Amino acid sequence: MKAVILVSLFVLSCAGVKLPPNFQKCNRKQPDLKECVLRAVQDGIPQLTRPFNEVNLPNLHPFVLTELIIGAGTGAVAVEQKFHNCTLDGFHHFHFDKFEFDFEKKTLEILGYCPEVTKKCRYELDGKVMLMPVKGKGDSTIVLKNLGVAASLNFEEIKKGGKTFMKMVSCRVMMEPEMVSYHFDNLFNGDKQLGDNLNRMLNENWKEVLDDVKKDYNNIFEKILLLLCGNFFSKVSMEEAFD
Repeated sequence: MKAVILVSLFVLSCAGVKLPPNFQKCNRKQPDLKECVLRAVQDGIPQLTRPFNEVNLPNLHPFVLTELIIGAGTGAVAVEQKFHNCTLDGFHHFHFDKFEFDFEKKTLEILGYCPEVTKKCRYELDGKVMLMPVKGKGDSTIVLKNLGVAASLNFEEIKKGGKTFMKMVSCRVMMEPEMVSYHFDNLFNGDKQLGDNLNRMLNENWKEVLDDVKKDYNNIFEKILLLLCGNFFSKVSMEEAFD
């Protein structure tokens, strides 16, 4: 099984910039640092309905993926899912329960949920789902409702120009939605009856379908989070963010 994403983001560089004035700032020496950081990211995430190029943050309403590939599973989903020209919408409504740095261990722990994430893409399918042959090419919509996310990132500290920057080196994500809905247009060369039957089967068995490829979805979220945090902290030094 494999997961591939192509994302159009900004070029990484360790050229320190100041935080935008509408982003909250915290100090590592303040006693309520954890609470301050949590408030800052919760205040910042709804603002990402436009890009902040100066700190390498893209628009999350929607977030654009050029290509996304979900590898074939080993059970219910014996088909490679190829998606192109994707938008993922809803991340700007993410609610953080935890966004906590450990500067000694060089880790970042994140917990939270998103009420709804909608993925719209052009798709290509050719294989089997629930032992049923499936083939098609067209528009698709996948909606993940009440998406719980737990993430753990590791970083290194890099000195550049007298400043210290975080380099994100690894990320682990576990995501768990309460429900997933699927809709694929133009299945079986536009045969409406066959297409409706498959879409209905996918929605009736959404958990089994998702579980077979969840590892790839986790991997995709890992890559996205690693890019977002890595790009931001390649621009914003630790001194600027926390001192």
